Amino acid sequence: MGNPIIPTGDIRQENPGPDRQGAFKRGWTAAVKDLKDNDESSKYSDGPPPEDLTWDNLGYRLGCNFGETDDELQQELLSGA
Repeated sequence: MGNPIIPTGDIRQENPGPDRQGAFKRGWTAAVKDLKDNDESSKYSDGPPPEDLTWDNLGYRLGCNFGETDDELQQELLSGA
């Protein structure tokens, strides 16, 4: 098994619709929860994101790097993904 931080496959659908954009933002929100020093946890709290890249775990990965941001930056990054 490789490094789970680096995705080994990309299974995202091209041109994400509203449902995929929502998944991206849910992943980002999960990252922000995990970065906070409190009792909140996310579905990724028990381990790294899956090796295959999805819109959800792309949001998580970026959220881990950028932390809490405004929706405008998230949308800009999503549009460039």
